[in-house]
Amino acid sequence: MGTKKVKTSEKGKSSRDMVLATLYKKGVGYTSEEVVEEYASEEKGGELLKRKITKKNIPPDVSALKTYLEYTRTNSEYDNMSDMQLQHEKMRLLKLLKAEEDKL
Repeated sequence: MGTKKVKTSEKGKSSRDMVLATLYKKGVGYTSEEVVEEYASEEKGGELLKRKITKKNIPPDVSALKTYLEYTRTNSEYDNMSDMQLQHEKMRLLKLLKAEEDKL
């Protein structure tokens, strides 16, 4: 079997974690700052004349939140089991643990 490489950013987060963080941010909404700067022409020294900072409110996106929840929800084989099936599985696993302990 081959190994699976996961790309990471400079902060050490995997690309999956970064995508999930972005989906969550878009899903719950956020505030963004937009900076517009106006400079003088090169002939006049190219210095900063004006800086305008605008805050934009980005509303929550239900589809992004739904996608985030789908990807973060653990979907194991136990999710669809009844209480009785879960009880039987618990007993089976406890017996396996006991058998392993007895071997030691």
